Amino acid sequence: MGALSERTPPPRLLLALGLVSAALAGLNLWLGLGYGSPPWPWIVSSVAVGVSFAGAGMAAAWLRPRTRTGPWMLVMGVTVLLANLTSALGLPTTMPGREMTVLLGVPAFWLQFPIAGHLILGYPTGRLHHRAERTLVRVGFFLALLATVIILVTKTPVPFCADWCGRSPLQLVDDPQLYLEVRSAFLAVVAALAGVALVLLVRRFLQATPRQHRILRFMIVPTVLTILLFAGSTVITAVAYSDRSSTKPLPLFAAMGWMLFIAVPISFLAGLLSERLAFASVADLVGALEHVAADEVETALAKTLRDPTLRVVFPAEDGWIDASGRPYKPPGDSENKTMTTLGDPPLAAFVHDRSLDEDRKLLDAAAAATRLSLDNARLHAEVRAQLAEVRASRRRITAAADAERQRLERDLHDGAQQRLLGIGFALGALRGRLGESPNRVLVDELEQELRSAIRELRDIAQGIRPSILTDQGLVPALASLARRAATHVVLDLQISGRFSPITEATAYYLVSEALQNVVKHASGVPACVRVIHEADRLVIEVSDNGPGGASLTSGTGLPGLADRVDAVGGTLDIRSFPGCGTLLRAELPCG
Repeated sequence: MGALSERTPPPRLLLALGLVSAALAGLNLWLGLGYGSPPWPWIVSSVAVGVSFAGAGMAAAWLRPRTRTGPWMLVMGVTVLLANLTSALGLPTTMPGREMTVLLGVPAFWLQFPIAGHLILGYPTGRLHHRAERTLVRVGFFLALLATVIILVTKTPVPFCADWCGRSPLQLVDDPQLYLEVRSAFLAVVAALAGVALVLLVRRFLQATPRQHRILRFMIVPTVLTILLFAGSTVITAVAYSDRSSTKPLPLFAAMGWMLFIAVPISFLAGLLSERLAFASVADLVGALEHVAADEVETALAKTLRDPTLRVVFPAEDGWIDASGRPYKPPGDSENKTMTTLGDPPLAAFVHDRSLDEDRKLLDAAAAATRLSLDNARLHAEVRAQLAEVRASRRRITAAADAERQRLERDLHDGAQQRLLGIGFALGALRGRLGESPNRVLVDELEQELRSAIRELRDIAQGIRPSILTDQGLVPALASLARRAATHVVLDLQISGRFSPITEATAYYLVSEALQNVVKHASGVPACVRVIHEADRLVIEVSDNGPGGASLTSGTGLPGLADRVDAVGGTLDIRSFPGCGTLLRAELPCG
């Protein structure tokens, strides 16, 4: 999982595109400075746009070979330099080879728009992952093809000279007004598509993961400004050349657009380079792991790979477990996460942002640097998983034992006790029939013994599990316990409602055992019982002003309480300094 195709553009193709870009840049400068009508700063800036895309594309293709952004930027550079031959350089119609520049420049002029859209929407991978983005780019390429054909058959000289001076070698219709209207219409459609691309880009940024935000932040501002300026300048150009009284579009506005076009490839490259710099942090990670605990390896890796959502998981018998030993469910195909396994058989796996798939070498380097630490973390996770299973098993045993106590209490109350009461009624009836017979004394003795047996049976049932706890809940049960205690008990019960049977039973027996210890070790000293429901925890405190000195390691009562509390996932603490009384505090989960 998580592996992408290693297919990358052949180095020879990239080199060829680079050489073509350099040759076209030289040709642009030679023709523009030798034959062009615009001033030289305009010509140089126009050439700089193509050179910046081509240069940034070559650098990106070399530094990030798994991404397609570099090759697309190279293609964009070549397209811009070809488009200059018919638009930006202002070449005269009398120049030798002018027809060829038109045939090359017109298709390139319209193709640069969908190519730019693919670059923006596919950044940083160069791949379009959403249907709306793919549809928009396909519409852009279709429009570029349609515009190329129509413009080539309608391109004709106009009364004022601008970036479309001259006649097309393939002209079929010689109508300047039709040509201007067609060209303006196509530019308006391109501006509308640019607006749609802006909406998709902003939506993508708002829905991006934290790691994707780090990547997109480099390009989002210059790209948005470029789209806005391009759409605005395109509309202004279309309007200006539809009005014959206008001579040229706003040069300052266009110059701002050129500057932003140059800023876009630079910002793209900066974002790609920032990810490349993550390799340098892998070396720092090796030294940092010497002082990082096993349970903090995941945090260190997330920082190094610049993915705050990264998780490290380990194989288990029935699936995967995370660093804390809990079962982990791998992400689905619809999520923005993917899983990359490390080793065969896998030692561990990284669950990370999909954008990290483009940096498989970075993942491999981080895995190699942390192999020993990951092995230690895996052992810790397995121990935690085993400990969690032991605790879960203890909770199940405790719950089963409590359920069995409830059953025994019901059996004693509804079975043996009812039978004994029936015998008592029979003895009462027998005594009435005997009158003043000497045998009546024997019946009285039997009734007295029977009452003693019933009381003992009720005490046994209460010791197993009080019926009031089962029927009415913890508050009435603790109140009854306080009334029966051999010392004065102050109750502070800030709870309402019912809790799980195992929680109520644990709390009851905790208070019962604590009060017995007060009577045993601090006779005559009043006790205070405080029970509070806080969020998902039940806090129980039993305190007295006795001699103190109690310890969880002495005797069997308190250690037994600690085991019972731990079995249900709670904690028990005792503070008992000699001469300062005793405070027993427990926190139980309310599940």
